[in-house]
Amino acid sequence: MALTGFAAGLLIGTRLAGWPVERFGSRLVIRVGTPILAMALLRPALARDLASLTVALVVFGVAAGMLDVAMNAQAVAVERAHRRPLMSSIHATWSIGLLAGAGAGAGAASLGVPPVIHFALAAVVVAGASFVPLRGLLALHAPEFSQPHAVDVPVRLRRVSVALPLALIGFASFFGEGAAADWSAVYLDGNLGTSEGVAALGFVAFSLGMAGARLAGDRLVSRFGNTGVVRAGGLVGAAGLVLGLAVPASAVAVAGFALLGMGLAPVVPLTFSVAGNTRYGRTGTALGWVVTVSYLGAILGPVIIGLTAERTSLRLALGIPAVLALAIAAAARFVEPPDSPSSAGGSEGPTPYP
Repeated sequence: MALTGFAAGLLIGTRLAGWPVERFGSRLVIRVGTPILAMALLRPALARDLASLTVALVVFGVAAGMLDVAMNAQAVAVERAHRRPLMSSIHATWSIGLLAGAGAGAGAASLGVPPVIHFALAAVVVAGASFVPLRGLLALHAPEFSQPHAVDVPVRLRRVSVALPLALIGFASFFGEGAAADWSAVYLDGNLGTSEGVAALGFVAFSLGMAGARLAGDRLVSRFGNTGVVRAGGLVGAAGLVLGLAVPASAVAVAGFALLGMGLAPVVPLTFSVAGNTRYGRTGTALGWVVTVSYLGAILGPVIIGLTAERTSLRLALGIPAVLALAIAAAARFVEPPDSPSSAGGSEGPTPYP
């Protein structure tokens, strides 16, 4: 129930972020929003009952959702300034941070650190990031990306035709991420009979595979282009997960989740990058829609996996992310930048940046 509050807040935050990002710029939203996020982080630890915990997580989710859109808009601005792919590396730091946070949480729990102290220390770290490091954020404003180009069809319809495929691709990728986060350990423990320690390796392998692939993602995009990287990623993720589910061995299953993480790694960064560069809507607005729909995948994915597993089996239910990974590969052409030769009917090549 309480975690549903966080999910609701996250969706609200991503929907609200477009206007302040466009009005004040991603730099200001990040610098103001980061200390707010730090303060919101304390509230769940101080909650006295389910109702107050749910409200605290809603507030935290709203702050996190708004910052997510603003940070991705800032990353788009950085890519434009450097005129080369950078989004994958930026998202790699998120994956590394996720691993660090999970490790810190596990360490605090094993040492018996009270949640209030643990959350307070985390809040200090987050708030500290809003001072010196965030001063280097770009304050770019590119008016040519704020006004739609003249087209033969209504601009809103064109914007939907560009953003909707990106949103669905992001949804499919986050679906797989949510499935790995919530069900990999359950599968290894319940279906393959591993120990709890080995079961935890499923998501660790997924996260390491994703972080490593994202660190290499920008170089791959420069060489093979968005379409080639996303298509290959979808195929690798699908093949890896199918292999891990088909062979009833824990080592193969862990390797399968690692390949799923590697395959999905470039999908969301490239999807968000293209959404931020669409020429049929403002950066914050278009990006906000794509981020919102994408996060629905992470929220609904584990639920759909669970409901399907109840009616069939967990092994069959975990095949859904594999099917969605294949769908990502089939739809890879929609993740091509708006100004690329291939999107205009020419030959594919390295990703251009306006």
